[in-house]
Amino acid sequence: MKIKLKLPKISDTKEFREIFNDKEVGKQLSGYKYPLHFSEAKKKLQEIITQNKKGDYYEFAIIYNNKFVGLVCLGKPSKDKKIFTLGYAVGRKYWNKGIATKSVKKIVNFGFSKLKLNKIVADNDEDNLASAKVLEKNGFKFVKRVEKKRRKTDKKVRVLFWEKKNLKGGTST
Repeated sequence: MKIKLKLPKISDTKEFREIFNDKEVGKQLSGYKYPLHFSEAKKKLQEIITQNKKGDYYEFAIIYNNKFVGLVCLGKPSKDKKIFTLGYAVGRKYWNKGIATKSVKKIVNFGFSKLKLNKIVADNDEDNLASAKVLEKNGFKFVKRVEKKRRKTDKKVRVLFWEKKNLKGGTST
């Protein structure tokens, strides 16, 4: 399976919208409205492109079989820029193919080798078992479980927090 990460472009808007206009994908994410209209998708993608240029946010398009199938990112850096937060989403028709797992592996390697991060943190809703498996397969360790309110729905959910430390000072373990 060939997975590539590339910087997203405005020309990716149609595929971006197809993925994030899916209620099942969107309910696992914060910051995405449903339905996601084309103009909103284009605006959101432009925000990502702009953020990528700032040097403290790295979001990549996941390319599988030459098709845009999702996004993976490192953002929300600590003050010293040694700890970043991982985020990822893959279109539903690409679930259960190992795409998220391989994409996370690639961005973790990028974070530890290129950005020289000390640690990468992540979280997922407790009922999103697939996301927990992606993190476990990539060597993330469970840290804690917290109950918090979802901004979009005001619904209380249990969230699992994870971390992966850079034990080799340049490559992930």
